[in-house]
Formats: sequence, C-alpha cells, structure tokens
Amino acid sequence: MSRLQNFAQPRTGNIDVLAFSIGDCTDCYQEFSMIQRIKLHAPRACLFGVLLAALAGCDGGDDKPRQPQATTFETPALQASNLPQEPVTGTVAAVPGTDNTPPQTSGGEATAIAPQRSEGEAAPIAKAVTRFTEIAPDENGGAGFKSSTAYAYDLGNLVAQMSDDSVAFTSPITIITPIKGWVRYPENTIDPAVAAPDKYPVVIFEHGNHNNADPSYQGYDYLAKDLAEHGYVVLSIDANAINPNDKSSQSRAQLILGTLDRMRQIDGFGQIDLGGNSGKLDPLKGKLDFTRVGIMGHSRGGQAVANTIVFNKTRRGVKDADLKSALLAKPNSYATSYPDLAAAIIPAATGKPATIDDAKFAAAVTKYNIFNAQGSEASSYDFKAAFMLAPTDFAGVTGLDHVPLASLLPSCDGDVSNLQGARAFDHNRFGPLDDTTPRYQILHRGANHNFYNTVWSARDSIQNTCKFTRSYLNAEEQRRGGLFIINSFMRYHVGGEQKFASYWNGLAQLPKPACPFGKASCDERIVLTVQKDAARSKLIQRFDDTGSMTQNKLGGAVTFGSFDKTQRYGMPSGGDTAKWELPLLDGFGDIKSLADHVELAWTKDGPTITNDLAGISAEGFDSLTFRIAVAQPVGQEVLVTLTDGKGKSATVTASEFTDALYNFPRPKGDGRPMVDHPADTPLIGDTFVNVLSMVAIPLKAFDSIDTTNLKELKLAFPKEWGKVAITDIELQNLGRDNPELAPATAATDGSPIEGTFTPTLAGK
Repeated sequence: MSRLQNFAQPRTGNIDVLAFSIGDCTDCYQEFSMIQRIKLHAPRACLFGVLLAALAGCDGGDDKPRQPQATTFETPALQASNLPQEPVTGTVAAVPGTDNTPPQTSGGEATAIAPQRSEGEAAPIAKAVTRFTEIAPDENGGAGFKSSTAYAYDLGNLVAQMSDDSVAFTSPITIITPIKGWVRYPENTIDPAVAAPDKYPVVIFEHGNHNNADPSYQGYDYLAKDLAEHGYVVLSIDANAINPNDKSSQSRAQLILGTLDRMRQIDGFGQIDLGGNSGKLDPLKGKLDFTRVGIMGHSRGGQAVANTIVFNKTRRGVKDADLKSALLAKPNSYATSYPDLAAAIIPAATGKPATIDDAKFAAAVTKYNIFNAQGSEASSYDFKAAFMLAPTDFAGVTGLDHVPLASLLPSCDGDVSNLQGARAFDHNRFGPLDDTTPRYQILHRGANHNFYNTVWSARDSIQNTCKFTRSYLNAEEQRRGGLFIINSFMRYHVGGEQKFASYWNGLAQLPKPACPFGKASCDERIVLTVQKDAARSKLIQRFDDTGSMTQNKLGGAVTFGSFDKTQRYGMPSGGDTAKWELPLLDGFGDIKSLADHVELAWTKDGPTITNDLAGISAEGFDSLTFRIAVAQPVGQEVLVTLTDGKGKSATVTASEFTDALYNFPRPKGDGRPMVDHPADTPLIGDTFVNVLSMVAIPLKAFDSIDTTNLKELKLAFPKEWGKVAITDIELQNLGRDNPELAPATAATDGSPIEGTFTPTLAGK
C-alpha cells in the first residue's frame, strides 16, 4: 500500500483542520474604549527541532522527487511545556450528507455555490498600461484532491478566561469550553499517479456571537471543502459555549490557540478514541505544517483573530488554581455540565472555608478530558494569514503585525453597521520597520453580515441606501464572492500559491465565478485596498498631525487651492471613543474609517491639492496610490498630474484605475463617475457608507515623465461640487513589473520564507 493510499484509509478518531474564527455580533452599536497599542516582545518560540521518530516518513520514507515537486517544511517540535507528550483522546464521527454534497443554507436562498470548474489559471490581458494585467484564476479550478467528508470532532475541554474589559482583560472569569467543531482534510489526489505533499497547511475558522441555537461553525463548510480540495486541512471551531457571556473575545483567542495546541499534539503523537484505538485524526500524525497556519474569524470571531495575534506573542495561560477558585466561587455554574467537578468541593465547616478535594478534582479533570489554556511556556504559532470577516473591534486592537492581515467590510452590513473592521485596518495598516507583511481592506458592496455563513437563521438588517438602490446580493451571490476572497487569500498567503499574487496586489480582474450570476466581471463589487510594508512603500502625505496641512512627509509644501472648506481629522486612539464616528463636513454623512485624513468641500469645479515632491525618485516603486472616500454627490473624479524636475507633466484620469470613486456597485460608463446614475440621484445628501479605499495608478501611465526626479503631484477635482476625504498618498511597489518583489509570505521575524507550498496539483 502506498503512503497516499495508507493516509486515505478510513479510520476512527478526530481530524486536524485549518481553523477560522467567525462570529456574529449583538449589541454592536455601543462604543467601547480603544485598546492601547500593545507592545509585547516575548521571545519567539523555537520553531524547528529534531523531529520525533514518530514524525519520520512512513512506508520507507524514500527521498525520491515527486511530481509536482512541492517544498516541504519541518513541523516544529513540541516545545517544553504543559502539553501532554501523548496521543490526544477524543471522539470523531463522520457528518452525514457532507461527502461532496452542496452546502446547506437558509431563508429560501439558493443551495449551492455552483462553481465553474476549470484549470484555475490566470488569463493575461495584453495591453500596454491598464488597470489590470490579468484576470484572476477561478479559485474553484485546478483542485488536486478529493476532500474528506466533514468530521465532527470532540477533543476534550479547555479551561479559558473571559473578561468584561476588552482592553486590558482585567478581572478574568474562568470558564470551560469544549474543543469541538468540524474538520475537513485532503483525502486523496484526483490523479492516483501523483503523490500528495508530505505535509499540509492548516487553516482555522471561528464563528461569532450569533443565535446559540444555530450550529454556526457548520456554516463555513463550503469554504472548508474547497480548501481541502486544494490541499489544506481546515478546522471550523464550535464556540457556542463561550457566546452567552463573551465580551472581550479573550476566551475565543484562547480557544483558537488551544485547538492548535491539540492539533500540534496530534501531529506529534497521534489521536485515539475513548477506547484507546487509533482515531480518525491519527492519520494526520506528522502531516500538519505548523509553519503554514491561517486563521479567519467572522464578526466577534474576527475580533478573536485580532486577539489571537496579540496573545500569540505572549500567551495568557490558565492554571489549575484558577479553575479551583472559580469552582469554589460559583459551584452551580459547573454542576450541570461537570458534576464530578462540583462534587470535588469540600463544604465549608464551622470556622473553615470550603476547599477542594485534590484527588476528586484530578479524577474529574481526567474524566472530562480537561486541559488548561497554555501560557508563555507554550509554543507560539507561525501565522501566515489572518482574515477578519465583518469583524467587531470593540477596543481598537493594535499590534497586529508580522502577519498578512485582511479586513472585509460588507457595505450593506446592518449588524456591525459602523463597519468596525475599517478601524482594525486603519490602526494596523502601518507595521514596524522590520515587518514585511501587507495589510488589506476589502469593501464587499452589496454584502450583508450573515450570508457568508450558510446556517445563520435569517438575513440581518441592511443599510438603508442598499434597500433603496436594491444593490444587495442574495445569499448565493454573496458567498460566490466570499469564497474567492477568503480562500484565495489563504491559498496565497498560507500556501504561497503565486497565481493569486496579482489579485492581492490589486492587479487582477475578478474571475467570473466570483461575480453575481450573468456577470463576466464585477470589480465594482469588491474594492480592494492594499498597504505594503515600509520597504515597498514611501509615504508622501497622511495628514497625521497639524503640520501635515502645510508640509508633507518629504519635507515639501502642501497647498490647497479653491476649496471652500478643509478639515483635518486625527486618528483616535486609546480611550478616545468620541471620534470613532468621524463626521464629514457640514453633516453630510459620516466616515467609517478612522485613519488620519483631510476632508474637503467645494462648490466650484477645479480645486486642487498640490504636493511638492522635492525631487524624489520613484525607483523601486511602480504605483502612485492614495485613499479616498466620496461623501457627495454619488461619484467623483480625480485628475492626477505628475511633474518631473524638467517641468514635464502628465495627467491621468483616476477612474480609469479604480472603482472607489463611485459609491454604488456600478461600473465606469455612461459618464460615471462625473455623471451620477439617475437612479442614484435621490440619495444625494443622504448618508452613504463611506470608507477610505485605494486608488492605484501605474507610474507608467504618466507617459514620458522622468520618475527618477519628481517635482510635483497635483490632485484636481473637476466635478462642479463635492465633498471627499483623502489620506495615505504614497508610492508603492505592487509587483506590477516584478511580482517577486511582493512575496506572499514571510517568517514571523520578518525574514522571507524560502520556497512555496504547492498543494494544487493542476496548475501553479
């Protein structure tokens, strides 16, 4: 029997999978104090070591090349910690109806994503200087594996802590939460003649605080199945035990890390069922690549992703003493689910307080398979991707660095209606100088909060402007876009699949399967903002202090011409919650982005912002980018002029390179964005969903300009009146000329990873 065939044999037990943190939100409209930037400098955990003999190759472990050749990575050895050096005990059962069946849904919506299978390759666009260099690959195409059925796993019970304080996590409350959920993994290759890679990347999903009667963790199975078909192990965590009292998402972060701890233990020692027999997850022993881990969370699960990144640096642990104290304080909280724990209490006697019978306590811990959230003694994880899906951000979490970070904002979100994910992006868009990882903001126009999950019980409320324009998507259409965005992000950053590089550098058009039905392209639906690291970007202006209204980051002068009003807004931090909703000038709407910016209003066409570029060279950069939010009317145009040191100028029409200049999902055409669509004009003066989104113009579009000696940049607004917000004017290297200058992954210490994982066997 071959290694692949042996791996694919059905067994009993639990399975390791990529875990995503996903969560709905309740009471998302209240304001919370913002967290101070957390500066944690914990020593990095040892990531590599001598592999245990149990992790060595099987069936002879030959070193002969395999096709296609894929770079493999050593799994980090278990660091000396409290993790048991033995197999994980747990139960795993196949979920009926999940063997290559369409995902379930609710609300009478369509029941399948209906992917169009293809080889999944990018299609080049043969033009000189255009917005797009290619059409992105069909994310569904080129699947190399058959996915396993979904398996319901139960790997014991984790002692974690939650807190009402989402900033400093003071006064923690100790709880117990099961390590449960669904997992999928690559079962076998579609072509039996092709061997699978030695190790598989891991992705984790975590849902949020939705109706606890709904098994929300099951609602991402369409994402998990697709990833498994492309060579990833995927875990979707059940966090319903946390939801009733979850305030800070500290416990959610501990649940993600605790699940990974269990999986690391399985990778080292295997998994057994309650009878001591080899379990269904035991085939994953030695198969999990912990140098390639991705996490994704929805709503409060998105906030959990942020906390997981922070806690991964200096982990917050729980001790037996914490559980004992909680047991003594509130014994009735444990009596129903864990009666043997409650029975370990020795009642108070005259002159003596209640105590714990240590022998009974230990027996109960064994019976219920209880283990503690690990502290700083445990290993940290090498996260290669963190995706926040319609997240909450109650505390303004900072310190989300050294991990490629994406925040998706559904424009019709009526639950997290203030689009708190924009805050998360803004607070973390600029990392430390040694951080080589990019940040992304994705505005998904027409998407609501719930439909990314197939089992949430009902559509959430939607924004009023979405109701008026009827621009909102149905469940299947929304998930088609979500599948491409989420899974291509994981495959690019976790798996290093370079065929998605152009899309995540803002250079590729969306493929048809990611669009609503009947649309060949739909780039107006998904507006991508990219912020590269310090080595691949050079700030010109971001309006971050009072002096920035007269001088830019290059030391050159900034001048404003013919505006009626200009107003700078600084980015709130710490406990400054009053400015979390920043008003646009004269009360026309508000802006959900918190980034420092300038707001501009005019009543006569032609006002300008001019930046003296001080003769800088754009060598090493390929694009001029800035972020803009259009407040009034529905659309705006920007004429961008570069002038070089010899006085030669070139002007580019910005709308040729972006969909960010029109507020609704209508493509450029029929005069847009200079002419508002007749159906949209009744909304002029209304409150739009405003976020600062990127405009990226190739430097080559400025024909015949000497970009090694730039004198001046001018932004002009030709519409007869309007209101906009502007920030983050900069040069960036988006990989237009050399994609290799924008690597997909980096080590957590900032150094590049050598090689890429190639799980998809058809296509590269």
